[in-house]
Amino acid sequence: MSLPLTVRAPLVVLASAACCTVALPDLGWWPLAFVAWTPLLTLLPDLTRRGAFLAGWGLGTLAHLGIFPWIVHTATAMSDFSTPAAIGVLVLFAILHGVAWGLVALGIRTLSPRGSAGAVAVAAAVTVTAEFLAPQLFPWHLGSAFWRVPILLQGADVTGMAGATFVAVSVSAALAGILRDGARSGRIRLAGPLLALLLLALWVGYGGVRLFQVRQEAAGAPTVRLALIQPDITAQEKRIRDHGFRVSLVERLFSITRGADLAGVDAIVWPEGAFPYTFLHGSEDLMAERKRPVASLSRTVIDEVRRLGRPLILGSITRDSDGRGHNSAVHIGADGSIQARYDKRWLLAFGEYLPLSDRFPSLKGRVSGVGDLSPGKRPVAFELGAARAAASICYEAIQSDFTRKAVIASGADLIINLTNDGWFGDYGAPAQHLMIQVPRAIELRTSLVRVTQTGITAVVGPTGEFLAETSLHERRAVVLDVPRMAPSSLYAAIGPVFAWMCVGGVVLAAGIAWRRYRIGKKSRATTTG
Repeated sequence: MSLPLTVRAPLVVLASAACCTVALPDLGWWPLAFVAWTPLLTLLPDLTRRGAFLAGWGLGTLAHLGIFPWIVHTATAMSDFSTPAAIGVLVLFAILHGVAWGLVALGIRTLSPRGSAGAVAVAAAVTVTAEFLAPQLFPWHLGSAFWRVPILLQGADVTGMAGATFVAVSVSAALAGILRDGARSGRIRLAGPLLALLLLALWVGYGGVRLFQVRQEAAGAPTVRLALIQPDITAQEKRIRDHGFRVSLVERLFSITRGADLAGVDAIVWPEGAFPYTFLHGSEDLMAERKRPVASLSRTVIDEVRRLGRPLILGSITRDSDGRGHNSAVHIGADGSIQARYDKRWLLAFGEYLPLSDRFPSLKGRVSGVGDLSPGKRPVAFELGAARAAASICYEAIQSDFTRKAVIASGADLIINLTNDGWFGDYGAPAQHLMIQVPRAIELRTSLVRVTQTGITAVVGPTGEFLAETSLHERRAVVLDVPRMAPSSLYAAIGPVFAWMCVGGVVLAAGIAWRRYRIGKKSRATTTG
């Protein structure tokens, strides 16, 4: 005996939300990504359009509550919110992001054709379209759940992460069709399951072939030797204003650096925000500010780099002559000279700037912990021996097409990302952040080098496999020869064409549905007349 719809619908929504949540870090039960949408998709045909939207909205809201509870920690640790206020921020975040999932459910309910194969394709295309077009503060994909299963990500060098989501939702939709057909008549329509099985087989088969090919290419590729320094400087330590303590943090970085085997190292890399003040790197700045402790510490860093005789990349706030601040990566040569500086271009809303504060200056400084930084203007590649490393900072590397364009424009053959995840706590965020960055290596077929304050520091090769990885809160130096390969994939050449094809497919399905509706309306009018 089936449950009433009023009872079944909440249970189904909760089941789908639970699958989405536990498929991602920290639990990482990735096979559930293949069935995450199945409960909801079995329900949608029984709902009105309004009911479908509400069910999808509920699913999206619950999923975001389950995936992003660390927002509460961030709001309290960074912005001094009270716990109730921080919970309110999380709830508002989840409700707003849930709207896109409501539109997905509505779109699938409205546009799915009668044929099972068409229903599978529409469900997958609508989901990809929402992931691609809907604004997200922390953009992730259902296919991101496969971040530690390289064979399931290799197709991203053609489709981007949209392909992984398309395959996962296709399987979910096919399973939903089997369950509905079995419950109604016992006769299962095979077109949808066969389509999903074919897509999965092609995806896995391509993944196996490309994994073997790229492993061979990476094994023969030239390398750059890097020393990656994870100092475990926590959010609580960064908030301490005492100058002597801040000097000790820089000494901690140098202590870990000196303890590493620096023989043959092309560059030492420190994480985002490693320097605890505004780094004064121009001679005029140092002369003008020579009596201030910050100038002395800046000079100490430069002098120590000379003694080490190795280039250093460090993260710090910098300022232009007009006073504009930037979140920067500074490349200091082995002789202490400033070789290059990259200013972060994709700033994090509510972290590095307050939205609308340029239009309404009175908003600036109203929220504790929210900066007033300016974006950089261009991509930069640091020259490290024969290597050219595209610089990125923190959340920039979760932006797929942004990273693709930066790597190509700068002529880079690897990516270096400086990150500080210390503000986000130890649960969820560190692994989720890395999860969303890993596909950049596969999409572009180049190495991703990620250096963090508290973990997870990692090196991901062109296959998407981990070459090195630290644990949270380790104080550690990782010295590694990193393969360097210029972007060579189809995705690097054409960008998110597959995602746009899904958008086009949804528009086409909408046109067909509208035509079907008009014909039915005309037929009903004729019959009535």
